[in-house]
Amino acid sequence: MFPFLVALASAAPAHGQGGPPLVTDDPGTPGPGHWEVNVAFTLDDRGAFQTFETPLVDANYGVGERLQLKLEIPWVVGTDGQDASGLGNALIGVKWRFCDASECGAAVGIYPQVEVPMSSRSAALGLADGKASVLLPVLIQRDFGPVEVNVEAGYTFRSGQSGQWFWGVALGHSVGDFELLTEVFDSGASSLSTPGLNWDAGARWRASSHFVVLFSAGTGLSGSAGDPRARALVYLGGQFLF
Repeated sequence: MFPFLVALASAAPAHGQGGPPLVTDDPGTPGPGHWEVNVAFTLDDRGAFQTFETPLVDANYGVGERLQLKLEIPWVVGTDGQDASGLGNALIGVKWRFCDASECGAAVGIYPQVEVPMSSRSAALGLADGKASVLLPVLIQRDFGPVEVNVEAGYTFRSGQSGQWFWGVALGHSVGDFELLTEVFDSGASSLSTPGLNWDAGARWRASSHFVVLFSAGTGLSGSAGDPRARALVYLGGQFLF
């Protein structure tokens, strides 16, 4: 991973295409006084059980040119022996892009986030973690010719549990009103190895100046006894801009 980050620092400037429908994020922010609200349906199919977020609401607000405030809350449906549904954990964060490509040769930001339990019932049903956690990612974006590249890497501190590394590398290419996307990511590694590596591909279609269609689908590339390989990963939603 480190050689790849070094290569990013010496490449040409970039726009970056991370964020929904991808797991890997980028340092971009909505801009001063602007909202970016993503409403989505997601599926995580692990064979013996499936988890749906219906809907997943992800609201982001720009403060100045380089800050973004985030609030994300899902309604979770799980099928593990019997169907159950409930409110998932809230994710609250502040993204700060402290360096632009014009200044540093790469756009770089940090995105601290706190995951807060919202429902003891959901925790009892296994739909959400009943303990708080803190995510500390670093975000980098650059261009390699016509291909935009985003790298995200960080660590999750979990209350009363061992922490986990997470990372992702996303590629994007714009064709008219479409952005074609793909990524590889691992959101739950106990070390920098890849026991739960995942891949997906998708697109954004700017249907109007205020609405973007979001879609991605993928699968797990590896898994472990405690974290079975994903058979299918799906994100379908819309992004409202105002």
